Amino acid sequence: MRLKRFAAAFVTATVAAGGTVAAGAALAGPAEARGLGCVFLIKHRAPVKAKPSRKGKVVDRVRKGDRTLGSCQGYGEGENWHKIVGTRDLKRGYARQKNLKRLGTTEEFGL
Repeated sequence: MRLKRFAAAFVTATVAAGGTVAAGAALAGPAEARGLGCVFLIKHRAPVKAKPSRKGKVVDRVRKGDRTLGSCQGYGEGENWHKIVGTRDLKRGYARQKNLKRLGTTEEFGL
């Protein structure tokens, strides 16, 4: 219950600040949110890929200024990909680290 209340406040504050957030991920229960321990700000518009590689199929997109949940762990060759939730269709996939700015962990945000 506390998680959902804070997540709703987080989404409201983010939207009020002029950004968007992956609301489906933010409101997910702890079991679903497992593996999504970081909050990211999107620095540049980018595709969300099915695999952590340039050749992966695009499953979703993120826009500059969006905030979303993702994994703190790096994936792929050179570990420069992070698993995130796309903000257009709310699908999980991978985005390159150069397009993401880590804002903190979900624990710091109380999620």
